[in-house]
Amino acid sequence: MLSRFFSSILPVALLVFAGGPALAQTAGAPVCVHDDTVKERFIPVEMLTGNLPMQTDQLVMAPVDRVYPFVDELPNGTLGGGDVTLKGPVAWESHQAYQRKVPRANELYALTPDKTALGRVHDDRVGTISNEGKFPVGQWAQGQKRSYSTIYYSTRGERRESTTLEIEKLSCVYEGTPGAMQYGWKTASGTSYGYIYVPGKGLTHVMTRVGGR
Repeated sequence: MLSRFFSSILPVALLVFAGGPALAQTAGAPVCVHDDTVKERFIPVEMLTGNLPMQTDQLVMAPVDRVYPFVDELPNGTLGGGDVTLKGPVAWESHQAYQRKVPRANELYALTPDKTALGRVHDDRVGTISNEGKFPVGQWAQGQKRSYSTIYYSTRGERRESTTLEIEKLSCVYEGTPGAMQYGWKTASGTSYGYIYVPGKGLTHVMTRVGGR
């Protein structure tokens, strides 16, 4: 009787032990599944703000006042999170700018002079910034790179550095939502981030790759 009892529960026990480690694993970071059929695309400002896109290929700094969450992925795979607060636009010097607050920064974002990107024009940690491309807008192609000669002005003086945007996935599906976008941002000094933005949501995923903390 005992032998029959143990033989009957042994397969169940093996399944429990085999499943134990899998159940203990934490879910990895969400992946934006690339839609490689999209080769070129107009990226509106609404991709940044999370507003519904306008039916026009024009860059419009429309009003926004919202808070939305994002996943924060560190180089070792650890996942955290935070909130983005975005308001504006407001007048700042000669710019129409969005006020953007994330856990580590208070920033102002405006269009670059060539209108190919939005970037910081002020950051509480740095000071005034000129010609920084941080978020691609307008017409972009899959795999395209653009570099910007950026100037950072602080109490310690002026610092010049090249910043580069690269489209990694011009169109991708993020947690069931199509039309998202993933791109990389790098500085000449080595800082590197990846970002995923989703229509109707704005920033959803930050990937810290090198430096920045």
